Amino acid sequence: MSNNPWHDIEPPSSAQTAYARRIDADLPWDFFWARAVDGCVMLTLQHADSSSPVSRLPRIRDIDVLLSAADEHGTRTLGLKLRESSLQDLFHTLCIDIVSSTTDAVSEADAVNTALRRTWRWHHLLRGGRSDLLSAEEQMGLIGELLVLERHLLPLLPASVAVEAWRGPLDSPKDFEVGLLAIEAKARRGSSQPSVTITSEHQLDSAGVHSLYLHVVDLSPAPEAMSESFSVSDLAFRVRERIAADDPGVVGTFEGLLTAAGLAPEHDYSDSCFVEGRSRLFSVDSGFPRIAAADILPGVERVTYSIMLDLCGAFEVNDGDLHDAIARLGESDAD
Repeated sequence: MSNNPWHDIEPPSSAQTAYARRIDADLPWDFFWARAVDGCVMLTLQHADSSSPVSRLPRIRDIDVLLSAADEHGTRTLGLKLRESSLQDLFHTLCIDIVSSTTDAVSEADAVNTALRRTWRWHHLLRGGRSDLLSAEEQMGLIGELLVLERHLLPLLPASVAVEAWRGPLDSPKDFEVGLLAIEAKARRGSSQPSVTITSEHQLDSAGVHSLYLHVVDLSPAPEAMSESFSVSDLAFRVRERIAADDPGVVGTFEGLLTAAGLAPEHDYSDSCFVEGRSRLFSVDSGFPRIAAADILPGVERVTYSIMLDLCGAFEVNDGDLHDAIARLGESDAD
């Protein structure tokens, strides 16, 4: 594994092929260094169609993550293609890490899913995340999103649809989007914090959606010994179990999103627990205090502002209103 394992691999003559060299004959999985027809360097993992991932593929800046259709032998290829040649050293490091992560995989399917989860981890790092533990604020934010998924989407929608709707880890404008309904999830440190922070002019912008809701949960630090306390890992495990019971095929997608959010399975959050307080739900209708993209002049972006929740009582709704709106989406899909 030299620093440039692609130096003697020529581009193929056809876009349907890639010239490749096996990384290590002792590895049980079919990883290859490769070049695409445009000369771009690649890492590929060939595998049986039955081992192919069902989860969403990561989107990494300057790197294409690709999955080929099965060929006549029932073989598919998961590939990472570097579009920006100046990043080849970093890409090489990424590739070595992905290959190494599959060392303990017990099957080809496990190796493919492990490689994909590792790629999601790089997605998180390359979009500005870190390799260490999430901060307390980041843990709270993720808890806020997982509670929406657990309580408002999974009970009403197929697991595949509910997980597909979770867009927060993918840097989408809204945390959840299903049909023309969107939900923005926020967590604040107990009721002592009277406001919530909105970090973009797009988060509460209702353009393009018919219904937009703001879900706010109060969380307070708590010792692990408290019976009601839980960590972000506890909640993620609980939601994973719920998804596995409904549709095991969706678990890989969910785990990929957790990784994209920065929640690595090897990290220990047992000493960072919270107790849940009040949850509030607001319908972001006309008149709701917010800043939308249409409200600001060209050239201004990434607007951050705070909303005083005590002044939003006129827009507060109960969970049933949201559930009815989600159920109506399901009925329209069935039609």
